[in-house]
Amino acid sequence: MSSLSTNPLPDLINSLEGKVRGEFRTDKVTRLLYSTDASIYQIEPMGVFYPGDLDDISTCVEAACSFNISILPRGSGSSMAGQAIGPGLIIDCSSNLDRIIEVNPEEKTATVQPGVILAALNHSAEKFGLQFGPDPASAERATMGGTLANNAAGAHSIRYGMSADHLLSVETVLSDGSMANLEAVNLNEARRIADLATREGEIYREALIIREQYGRAIQNDWPRTWRRASGYNLNYLLPWTPSKPPQWSSFNMHYSSEPLPYPPVNDGVLNLAPLIAGSEGTLGIIRQATVRLVPKPRATCLVLLAFPDMISACEAVSSVLEIQPSAVEIIPANMMRLARTIPAYAHQVAFIEQLLLSDNSLPNLLAVEFCGDNQNQVRKMARNLIQQTSSPSLLADDPELQEQIWNVRKAGLGLLMSKPGDTKPIPFIEDVSVPIDRLGEFVQELERILHAHNTEGDFYAHASAGCLHIRPLINLKTVQGVSMLREIATEAIGLIIRLGGSPSGEHGDGLARSEWLDKVFGPQIGDAFRKLKRAADPAGILNPGKIIDPPAMDINLRYGPTYSAKAWEPVLDFSHQNGLVSAVELCNGAGVCRKFDGVMCPSFQATKDEMHSTRGRANLFRAMLVNHPPPEANITSREVFEALDLCLACKGCKAECPSAVDMAKLKYEFLEHYYHSRTGNRRPIRDYLFAYIEELSQYGAIFNPLTNYLLNNLNKIGVGERWLGISGQRNLPIIERVTLRKKWKKLNNSVNGNQDYKEKVLFLSDPFSEYYQPEIGLTALRVLAAAGCEVEIIPVIGSGRTMLSKGFVKSARQHAVKIVEAINNLDSENQLPIIGIEPSEIYTLCDEYVDFFPGRSDVESIANRAMMIDEFLIRPGIDGKPRYMRIDITTDNVDFLQEKVILHGHCYQKTRPPAKDGYLSGVMATTELLERVGYKVEVLDTGCCGMAGAFGYESEHYD
Repeated sequence: MSSLSTNPLPDLINSLEGKVRGEFRTDKVTRLLYSTDASIYQIEPMGVFYPGDLDDISTCVEAACSFNISILPRGSGSSMAGQAIGPGLIIDCSSNLDRIIEVNPEEKTATVQPGVILAALNHSAEKFGLQFGPDPASAERATMGGTLANNAAGAHSIRYGMSADHLLSVETVLSDGSMANLEAVNLNEARRIADLATREGEIYREALIIREQYGRAIQNDWPRTWRRASGYNLNYLLPWTPSKPPQWSSFNMHYSSEPLPYPPVNDGVLNLAPLIAGSEGTLGIIRQATVRLVPKPRATCLVLLAFPDMISACEAVSSVLEIQPSAVEIIPANMMRLARTIPAYAHQVAFIEQLLLSDNSLPNLLAVEFCGDNQNQVRKMARNLIQQTSSPSLLADDPELQEQIWNVRKAGLGLLMSKPGDTKPIPFIEDVSVPIDRLGEFVQELERILHAHNTEGDFYAHASAGCLHIRPLINLKTVQGVSMLREIATEAIGLIIRLGGSPSGEHGDGLARSEWLDKVFGPQIGDAFRKLKRAADPAGILNPGKIIDPPAMDINLRYGPTYSAKAWEPVLDFSHQNGLVSAVELCNGAGVCRKFDGVMCPSFQATKDEMHSTRGRANLFRAMLVNHPPPEANITSREVFEALDLCLACKGCKAECPSAVDMAKLKYEFLEHYYHSRTGNRRPIRDYLFAYIEELSQYGAIFNPLTNYLLNNLNKIGVGERWLGISGQRNLPIIERVTLRKKWKKLNNSVNGNQDYKEKVLFLSDPFSEYYQPEIGLTALRVLAAAGCEVEIIPVIGSGRTMLSKGFVKSARQHAVKIVEAINNLDSENQLPIIGIEPSEIYTLCDEYVDFFPGRSDVESIANRAMMIDEFLIRPGIDGKPRYMRIDITTDNVDFLQEKVILHGHCYQKTRPPAKDGYLSGVMATTELLERVGYKVEVLDTGCCGMAGAFGYESEHYD
């Protein structure tokens, strides 16, 4: 691609000044952020346009056509075949065009703008007992524009089909900027439109020609499976299909009195809207869409069937389908093994313990769902299946357990991609589909192909539709790896053709599979594809290189033989991630961090800016480490610093990223390097104030109240906002004159706990409870004493968390040396519990200390014994009883006890696995303790508020 100084984009931008509400960005950072999606490819665009309203799309496309600039519409950028990247101008429809225009419960339809998140549409439709039928695993972040343009399907496709089956009409921006509302019309009206001298007329003319002249070729040469997301949906023009979703008729029973045909297009009617579905933005850009909604099942039940290998699981699918399930998914053993290592998923695979094979190994699962009008009905269907199978099984009719199983399945892609190192599971034959009666044969033959190339891969996903997600392990950073990529693809395509399958059953063609379409569909249908593309886009500006006239599938690779990345020697240990570079490369681009609920990623949820997502930061971090000639093409450390500026280091990514990207850890390491490398970067003074808060507070307590006067009058004396960058709208906390240790020393002798029971524990005091709110620390010590504990306060204050948060990693490590030495002196046998009340402080012992001192058994012991006070109290003591039970708690002497409390958990608590060593931890432990002493607890589904640490005090972050 030519440099920006010689491309025509600046002229286009100048021509649109004052004519659009949206924003253009052509800076290096933005171009790099949009150069990747969830695929193996990378292509840097000219720039990105963020339309301010729907009219901006038409205006921009019209101008792009006149300047011969290619256009690529993009939603969340989670495409797995490279559809969402290209060398032209990207139109990001996700940030502003996200309005649900209407949900019509009477007509069972919804009209949406392209940037609406699928999960948000379902949330609105749920009020009327409705939903959008197709349910891709990416629904929490996928836009409706992307869902439709990719012809997404999902786990319930055997009941609801694909997105094309529910696209009723689409207001489309055509390649010359004109608009067309594509919807069902009779053939006479279609011929009338075809006579118009417009771009819309050209498309209708070509569609009618294809319908008349290519109908026989379509019926003869089309893949023999309905589950197809390859090529253009020409069969909908006839309309005709070689097969249909097995449970399509059962969905129809609940939809209307008149059963819908399949495809859902009536004879004598032409609807071009399904052509837009799966076209990947190559025929037109979705401006607004009206989709069919379906009734949401009132009751569901899951059955898990365990198999020793994948082939036997696949071979069981045909017989399972005879019992009319609503979904049949394959979950491989490896996926569950990986789920155990991610905090957000570890507790959700506890069910697998009931399905272990005879040798205690993990099984491969078929997850079979039944749905209906009432729970008794679906439970009966599930039990019927269990009676007919000889495989170990588990009935899951509890909604919470069902949700956990689906969560693990939907996280499958990211979980499998969490493999560190250069050899990765690669998506290129990612979602082939075959007729269901050939599924077992397909798996057996593909395993033979992989074995012949000395590799392997996991098979998972939509067994009910004959569509499996397959990711062979390949190292694309080698010439041999790239060669293997093409060889396996070539052999796999040959197998697919022999079995009557499709190269894509869900994720589309993009850069990965478009090369093979002529071979799969044959020359006649390939010719029809090209004629339709030329009619819709004669200048070839709409997402060129996808479906029609693609580049070779083994170029434009993100990682290739010439790829080279190098990092500095880190302070923290990254050996579990195979090094610092590999830790960054764990991000595969799936974009789970772009969701709008949970903990990850709060700054993206607030800004909707790709740069402030975990994926965006990882992309920039990686680009900084990559050696790109010429030097001006490189991302600088300053640009990475700006991207990390809004990272709250909440560790939400560590808890929720299926690929295990830990951006907080990467941020600490980066800041240490940034300020200590030879770049002249100077730390703000306030960083020292916050990082060394313990030392400063120690002296502040001595000179109290003068200290408090200065802290609360920083702006009056002219240093707060101006010199320190501390917001004048925040009040700094007050240092108490008497510290926690002094209060405890005075009170300790008078505290009466359980005199017949003594259990020694260590208490980690932190700077906040020591100097600012000692009454909280004192209360915690009294509670421990009341539980019969002999408390020894560790003589060193804090774990060094405040230093870490500001990137003083070496200083934090030096502090950690003191803490570890103090704990070992107090507990030479490494067996006493270590209790804290500040989550970020106590969990630093569990996380970063292991990274400070890898391989040290005493540090690992500290990590295993460190816990919050609530975790400690609900665990059994040396007498075998939960420790809280030794405290006299009655409503007479606890006058603050209420019926209900609302709990906003600390972010670091949310990163903990809900269970540790068989006992509750994290937020679940807090909830459990509160409930056991009489509260009813409502846990808020909230992310990081940014107010607990230094972030919320800094002037530039106050808003």
